[in-house]
Amino acid sequence: MLRVIIYFLYPFSVIYAFIIQVRNLFFDIGFFRCEYLPVPVISVGNITTGGTGKTPAVAFIVRQLQDDGYRVGVVSRGYKRSSRGYVLISDGKSVIVDAEMGGDEPVMLARSLPGAIVAVDENRARGGKSMLENFQVDVIILDDGFQHRALHRDLDIVLVNASRQEHLRAHLPAGRLRESLRSLRRADMVLVTKFDSDLSFTATGKLISRYTTVPVIGSTISPVVCVDIVQDAGIPIESLKTKSAYLFSGIADPENFYKTVRDLEISVKGVHRFKDHHRFNENDINEIFNKAKASGAEVILTTEKDAVRLYSYKKLFIKQIPLYVLRVSLTMTTRDKGVLNKYMQQVMNRYKRSVNIN
Repeated sequence: MLRVIIYFLYPFSVIYAFIIQVRNLFFDIGFFRCEYLPVPVISVGNITTGGTGKTPAVAFIVRQLQDDGYRVGVVSRGYKRSSRGYVLISDGKSVIVDAEMGGDEPVMLARSLPGAIVAVDENRARGGKSMLENFQVDVIILDDGFQHRALHRDLDIVLVNASRQEHLRAHLPAGRLRESLRSLRRADMVLVTKFDSDLSFTATGKLISRYTTVPVIGSTISPVVCVDIVQDAGIPIESLKTKSAYLFSGIADPENFYKTVRDLEISVKGVHRFKDHHRFNENDINEIFNKAKASGAEVILTTEKDAVRLYSYKKLFIKQIPLYVLRVSLTMTTRDKGVLNKYMQQVMNRYKRSVNIN
């Protein structure tokens, strides 16, 4: 049945690919204007929809720059938010709006990146200008910016999911490609994510090398801590290894979440999958608790991206079964981290910004 649907959608993918090619051509020849900001812009994006680990990658890059003493701003589109235009998510001191107004990923980033200025705007150039009018940032990270060519970027980092190479076979809507693999020639660096072996990384690297000669580096995404959503307190992951868990999520690709939990040797009693960016309500939460209780699970686990949509229901979480959020973090080898930092510092040095490093 799925093959029949894909076959039916393929003509629409051809039309979509043609439109994207024409759009990129217009930018290449200068028919569409590209705006510049007075600070360096680093884009973190992908060529497929969902599931590449982009949000952990953005957080990793922000922390690297913060560690070097730079004040960092993040501008995102704010996918699935109820607002429009420029909305400030965090002033670096506190999170100002919820996920409904700001979008899941931007609010998640704001909560996990103290000191960073985070804002959303579907027009990223306007968002960057608005941020600079109100805050003195040294660099702007463009979250999911590879296709947003109306804003010039000084460093273009593109993520490719090694565990989902089938996503690279067809354009939307029949596949997951947002644009052709040939577009990787616009990238300055490719970051391979979610590979489970050196063989998987090498195979993905060979595929990428057909289209670009830019550096290809790797990363892994690992769990770092569980957080009690009511107490907002960290729970050592090791303490859950003897527990049984019920899982729920509303993200594009929950399979990696399931695999991460199982790799931790946590016994999974059941799972509940909501659609991507699902807006939870009281009935959803009661249903989750009832199913978890019926399964015999001792704890309930969800993702950090889902958690930002749950905080307004904290009062419902004081139940017999605790609800924990599994936080993950992106890590790199010393070599790959060195390559990334080298490119970022080259960008920062070109602007010769004077930064007071504490």
